[in-house]
Amino acid sequence: MTVVLLAFVAAFVPALLWLVFIYRRDRYEPEPKTLIARLFLWGLAAGPWASGMNILIAHVFAPSIDSAQREGAFFVAAILLFAVVALSALNEEVMKYVVVSSRVRGDPAFNEPVDGMIYMSTAAIGFSAGENVVYILNTYFGLIGDTTRPGVPLALINAFLVTAPLRALLSTIGHITWSGITGWFLSRHYLEKGSGRMLVGGILLAASFHTAFNFPLFLQELGLAVGWITWLVWIAGIERYLTLLGRALLASPFRRAALREKGDAAVHSEVLSAYRSLRARQLPVTLLLVGLGVASAAAAALIGLPQEVPYTSAFAFVLAAIAFSRFNWRCPVCGAHLNGLNPKVCTHCHVVLT
Repeated sequence: MTVVLLAFVAAFVPALLWLVFIYRRDRYEPEPKTLIARLFLWGLAAGPWASGMNILIAHVFAPSIDSAQREGAFFVAAILLFAVVALSALNEEVMKYVVVSSRVRGDPAFNEPVDGMIYMSTAAIGFSAGENVVYILNTYFGLIGDTTRPGVPLALINAFLVTAPLRALLSTIGHITWSGITGWFLSRHYLEKGSGRMLVGGILLAASFHTAFNFPLFLQELGLAVGWITWLVWIAGIERYLTLLGRALLASPFRRAALREKGDAAVHSEVLSAYRSLRARQLPVTLLLVGLGVASAAAAALIGLPQEVPYTSAFAFVLAAIAFSRFNWRCPVCGAHLNGLNPKVCTHCHVVLT
């Protein structure tokens, strides 16, 4: 029972932090918190339904895949495995879309382009949290049941120090970005009366990212060194998500009024003080995070943790440094990213920084 509770904590604490982070991306007219909470729970509830369908998909294809492997038809087996991965990814993306779309259509709070991305990302976080609990527990009890391994200590390390952080970073961000892409198309379909074909294309695009993320992991289990493709797809998904998020925020009908109000209310001395504070911490914190990444990778390698841990920990800290820079180096008035290393004025709200 203690391990189960720890698994829920290890999955839901990062999920709630991600939820706060995503909620704060809507800078101009934040959504009702009750709606966000409901969508998180609906995303969580969608998990078992999607898992059941995935099990059915795997059950249908498993005999053919096993038969192809026994006969040495590895290319056919790979094609069938790809079909399983692609259908499972499409199933999950459709499931998340259905629970969100059915709850927000007609809601008066759904009134700016970024809302669809916030809604879908929120459901994705709930979906991922439930999924992560299952993966953490499967890792723990799988190792406990393996008599060739040294029992509880290794199981705890792998479940809570390897699987849980990797799932909170890789998989949760993946679900956020894929569903956020769908949310961009949902907003265009609902607010701009875009075509249903465009919306279907958005869901298929999200499912394509999801498939490209998962498939190399399956191939890696078969001995092919293609896990690096997963990282590239993950980064590409983040880039596409941030690009669409920026477009959605720029298109907000509330943006101009919010920036004008913030600029008019800004006290110059307070702006300067806030700007100097963020500038003072920019370089030291960035260098600290990079240094910690190098140190953690070296330590993980020296104590003999699984080979994925050193480069994953280094990558995580470097990513944290990039994320810190992106979200620290922002205008203290409007929150827009500052241009250049020594800006004199914010190009968005035009507040003076000198």
